[in-house]
Amino acid sequence: MQPVLLANRHGLALNWGVFHGTIRAMMLRWASNTIQLVRGPIYPLLALITYRIIYDISGQTTIDQSHVMGFLVTGILATQAWQATVWGAGSALQNEMWSGTIGSVLMAPGSSTAVILGHTFGNFLMSAPSLLIAFIAGQLFGATYDFSHPLAIVVALATVYLSCVCVGLCFSGLFILSRNANAFANFLQEPIHLLGGFFISRTLFPDWIQRISDIIPLAHAVEALRKTVLEGAPLSGISRDLLAAAITSSIFAVIGAWSLARLDRAVRRTGTLDLL
Repeated sequence: MQPVLLANRHGLALNWGVFHGTIRAMMLRWASNTIQLVRGPIYPLLALITYRIIYDISGQTTIDQSHVMGFLVTGILATQAWQATVWGAGSALQNEMWSGTIGSVLMAPGSSTAVILGHTFGNFLMSAPSLLIAFIAGQLFGATYDFSHPLAIVVALATVYLSCVCVGLCFSGLFILSRNANAFANFLQEPIHLLGGFFISRTLFPDWIQRISDIIPLAHAVEALRKTVLEGAPLSGISRDLLAAAITSSIFAVIGAWSLARLDRAVRRTGTLDLL
């Protein structure tokens, strides 16, 4: 029993080092890129202003009984979480391939999942300034927030990001196996924005589109976040949304585990890492 415990501790320490090292490398690359330093905070702000203008032109000031800016700010948060998933977890192995390190990643003792999670959380950290700017801008333009249940807000926000991690793990292996990560990610982006209800209320969808939207974990997580941040709902008021997000996220996580296992077996059997 003692050797097994020591081996498990060694494995956890190794994977933690891989996870931490991946985040550090990403932050150093990001800090050295002036364009990314400027683009990161500005892009969500421009998107927020664009959607606000669209709603102003339509004459709509509320969405689902909430101020339009509050609805849009939570939508911006969802887009940032989604981008961190697609370009973080989903494209993590693809980025390692472009950097010429995919062989080391997959053949090293550490888990490739630690690398994928490192890319994901690195992107989450890099998106933090843009989220703060969007939040402040929303408040300046009339958004109202209700922080009466901080625990519910923390749980809902964590659910948003955890659901993204599960989706990202699912896509990370599929992106590599398809050999078209960029095309796949670009194809998915706008449909996810729509079906996830990021900037348009899902209550406006026809029934058949709502059923498709229900498959997306982030759609339920964002609804939970909106209920608690914009309406002051407690944990009991978002329990159904959290449960739906947990169930759908689990499905994506299982698919991700399967695809990563298949990828690992395939590259080890064929030895064609450079051809992926």
